[in-house]
Amino acid sequence: MNKKDIKRGEILYWNTTGAYGREISLKCQVIDIGKWVWVKVFGNLAYNNLLASNLSKEPFHKVTNNNIRLE
Repeated sequence: MNKKDIKRGEILYWNTTGAYGREISLKCQVIDIGKWVWVKVFGNLAYNNLLASNLSKEPFHKVTNNNIRLE
C-alpha cells in the first residue's frame, strides 16, 4: 500500500509476524502519517510506527485481534 492511499482514522490491517514466526494480520487504526505511519493496534497498549508497505485494506493472513471492540 502506498502512503498517499492512507487516510487518518482509517481501519487497516498490519501484516506482520507473530509468535513462533507465524504470519498474522492485526486490525489497526491510522492515527498519523509522516515519515512513518503511526497506528493504534486494537488490543495493544502501545502505538506503533511502521512502513506503509506493511498495511493493507484486507488482511493477508489470519486476523488475531478481530474480536477486539473498536472505539
